[in-house]
Amino acid sequence: MCLPCSGDETTQVNPEGPRWPRPSEVNERQAIHKRVEHMKHLKKQKRKFNKHFARPAPIPEPGLFWT
Repeated sequence: MCLPCSGDETTQVNPEGPRWPRPSEVNERQAIHKRVEHMKHLKKQKRKFNKHFARPAPIPEPGLFWT
């Protein structure tokens, strides 16, 4: 649905643009959610690095199995 405009009048819906909330405006639930997301990310990174830097299995000497 289109609203009729009078002449060349153009109006902006949000002239100021998106606004970042000030730290005082962030409520406790949002802060907890952000902390939980950060901890999940850290756990994910830790798992990734544990796999990446895990000790490889020792390579057996060729003479041990061919006796």
